[in-house]
Amino acid sequence: MSVSIETSGEGAERKLQQLLGATKSSELYSSVGAGLKTLVDLGFKSGRDPWGQQWAPLKFRGLRRTDNGGKLSRTGREQKAANKAGRPGQPLRDTGRLQRSITYKPEPDGVTVGTNLRAKSGASIPAVHQFGAVILPKKGKLLTFPGPNGTMVFAKKSVIPRRAFLPLNESGAVVLPQSWASSVVARVRAYLLRSVK
Repeated sequence: MSVSIETSGEGAERKLQQLLGATKSSELYSSVGAGLKTLVDLGFKSGRDPWGQQWAPLKFRGLRRTDNGGKLSRTGREQKAANKAGRPGQPLRDTGRLQRSITYKPEPDGVTVGTNLRAKSGASIPAVHQFGAVILPKKGKLLTFPGPNGTMVFAKKSVIPRRAFLPLNESGAVVLPQSWASSVVARVRAYLLRSVK
């Protein structure tokens, strides 16, 4: 995204260049980064992507016990009841680790917002949730992972739905929604107004 500014009057262009000089641009981009981080946090809180679409709800199908004929565990029954009652819980909010890992870094010509959070295996946790993923077994025919109450869960595959929290399209390009772009412009405007006083 780019922001264009029109100037008029004697010295306005020179003053604008001074305001956006290398030392001052860091302050501006820090403000923009803080605003974008706030928008990401609000998305986590509301369970919506940057374009306002609700994230896929939590599912209970994987919460089956293997030691009693595949019946739902207590956790699975609670999740099923919550889904049916319209209060399925908040995806990506279990530990808050992903949300806390998102930071911003002001640079001389912009700001970077993101995270480098990795699983123990080295997989990118943010990419899995941002774009969705299908996890298949590497060895054998079934995935095996710990389920509720310490029981083991077996599955042919695990499908993780897309729950975008950054304004990136499927190819990873930044596509700011109008509300996010308006927030950026408002922060730039506020910074410029504070700086000229």
